[in-house]
Amino acid sequence: MTNSNRNNQQQSAQVTNPMVFFDLIADTFDAEIAGLIQFLEPNLADLVIRQRITAMRTEGTQFFGVSYRNDTGRALMGTAAMSYRTHCFAGKVAFVENVVLLPMQRQSGLGEQFMRWLEQIAWQQGCQMVTLDSYQRNTRACAFYERLGYDPRGVHFVLERPQNLSTT
Repeated sequence: MTNSNRNNQQQSAQVTNPMVFFDLIADTFDAEIAGLIQFLEPNLADLVIRQRITAMRTEGTQFFGVSYRNDTGRALMGTAAMSYRTHCFAGKVAFVENVVLLPMQRQSGLGEQFMRWLEQIAWQQGCQMVTLDSYQRNTRACAFYERLGYDPRGVHFVLERPQNLSTT
């Protein structure tokens, strides 16, 4: 089996339900990805989210999906973005972000299966660690990640750009 075939196989998987599958999502689905991300950030405009998805793809981020096969093709039920970085303290690290499932799919076990599948991709890419962020106020998500074995090790400090700062 060639590396190319191996990479394609690792980035597509069927789950317990034969109508549901996980895979790498092409940019033709960016509108659907944006719609899902609006569940996380309802105050962000669709156009802004789409522009950011395009920028993330340009920077090397990959988007993965939880999809349902139907008569017309697929319906995207969830998504996550993953990028890779090398850190001095840990080596190669996978950074997972924008994890979202449609509300009707939560509590079904699909989120755990999806996260475990993403972890396998990270391990196959040679990562030593998978990291992610979650808002502290999103207690359900924090509890979910902790239940999966993720350790809240630190604090993510944020400094927002002042609105009166010029770009020149």
